[in-house]
Amino acid sequence: MPFHFPDMLVIRHGETQWNVAGRLQGHKDTPLTANGVRRTLEVGTHLAVRVAACKDARFWVSPLGRARQTASILADVWGVSFDCFVDQTSLVERAFGVWEGRSAEEIEQAFPEQFEADRADPWGYAMPGGESHVELMARMRSWLVGLDRSTPHVVVAHSVSLRALRGVYTGAAPEDILAYCEPQTAAFWLSGGQETMIDALA
Repeated sequence: MPFHFPDMLVIRHGETQWNVAGRLQGHKDTPLTANGVRRTLEVGTHLAVRVAACKDARFWVSPLGRARQTASILADVWGVSFDCFVDQTSLVERAFGVWEGRSAEEIEQAFPEQFEADRADPWGYAMPGGESHVELMARMRSWLVGLDRSTPHVVVAHSVSLRALRGVYTGAAPEDILAYCEPQTAAFWLSGGQETMIDALA
C-alpha cells in the first residue's frame, strides 16, 4: 500500500543536450546544458530549507551521468558531501533499447511496426532491447518496498523512472501515470501516499 512508503523528495535531473534535441536517452547519456546547470542551482537553492529539515535523510541517485551531475550540483548547494549520494541502479531511466538516441519522428520512420505497437499498448509494450512500463513499475516497487521507513529519502533520477516511482508511491492508475508531465528539474514531495509538486519559481 502506498502509505507504507517513507517520506521522499524526488527530483528530475537537469536539462541535457538530448533533451533539447528531443532524443530519447534511456540508458545512453548526454551532459547537462548551461540552462540545465542554472536551473539545478535554482531548484537546489529553493529546496535547501526542506532538505535541511529532513533529519538523517538518505540520498540516492541514478548512476547515469546526467543524474550524478545534477546530484553533484545539488550536494554543493545543500552543503552535503557528494559521497552521501548512493548510486542505485533501480533508479536508472527506462530502457528504450534500439530507440535510444533517436527522436520520435526518427523512430516512426525507422521502426514503423514497433512505433505502432507502442501506440497500441503503451503500458505493456517493450521495444527490442527495451523495457515496458510494467517491467519498470515492478523494479521501482521492488526498490521502494525495501527502503527504511524511519527516515526520509532524497532521490535524483529521470523523468520516466520518477513517473514510475510516483505512480507506485501514490497507487496511481496506468492511464494517469502515462499522462504525467513535469518540467525539467521538477521536484515532488511524496508523503503518506500523496504527492505535491514543488515549484522552484513560486
